[in-house]
Amino acid sequence: MSAPTLDTVNRPAAWSVGEIRDLVRSEFRKTRSTSTWWAVLIPAAVISLLLAWNSAKEGYLAANLAQALDFAILFATLFGALYATAEYRHNTIVTSYLNAARRPKLAVAQMILAALVGVVYGLVSVVAGFGGLLLSRTGFDGDLPWVLTVSAGSLPLFALWAVVGVGVGMLLRSQAVAVLAVLLYTMLIENVAVYLASDSPVLDKITDYLPRVATAYALSGFTGGEQFGGTFGVAHAWWLMLLVVAGYAAVAMLVGIAAVRRRDLT
Repeated sequence: MSAPTLDTVNRPAAWSVGEIRDLVRSEFRKTRSTSTWWAVLIPAAVISLLLAWNSAKEGYLAANLAQALDFAILFATLFGALYATAEYRHNTIVTSYLNAARRPKLAVAQMILAALVGVVYGLVSVVAGFGGLLLSRTGFDGDLPWVLTVSAGSLPLFALWAVVGVGVGMLLRSQAVAVLAVLLYTMLIENVAVYLASDSPVLDKITDYLPRVATAYALSGFTGGEQFGGTFGVAHAWWLMLLVVAGYAAVAMLVGIAAVRRRDLT
């Protein structure tokens, strides 16, 4: 007879909202006690402020804020990866799974917590970016409604990318490898793929649905076209691109859950 695993020792199989809520609260307390969440948040806010301030001088405030937030989203992803790998790094993951009824339940709770923290990252980045626009002393004119739309629309993207980071972390476990993977993909691999596909009309259209490109299109969709005098067109509807990013987050979530279910922690 095989030895019992962490998932089979007198653990109920049923899922309940109360149990997930308690796990999220537990994860919140653990996260709040660490410096990771604010250490990664600070550069996100600073970069949002500086990028928005520097580019606001060119006008098109909503589009400039969208570009600043597009870069800040990277830090929500990094937080997710660091958060998911922290317990592997400190060898506390076994204790956490013993305190949960099932590994997938803890994984779901961690992704919910990461999404909530991602929204916080979004709110802080939006405030910082808005501050950058104000510091530029550039008049908002008719851009204010679109600036507010970009601000609100960016929040689910921050949440979704934080979940992607958690999925990557759960899959790779190593904190250094997970962070490197996030940076390599977002800063290099996808950009190279877009560049190589630009000569092919078919491949060029396919790259529109890559994660970072879809995010940029979603944010661009929130800016509206009126501010560009009708000369600017968004290739895809913002809601479609938001669904694409949500699909990637769902895949990352499923991959992360599958990884923690199958992995031997002993």
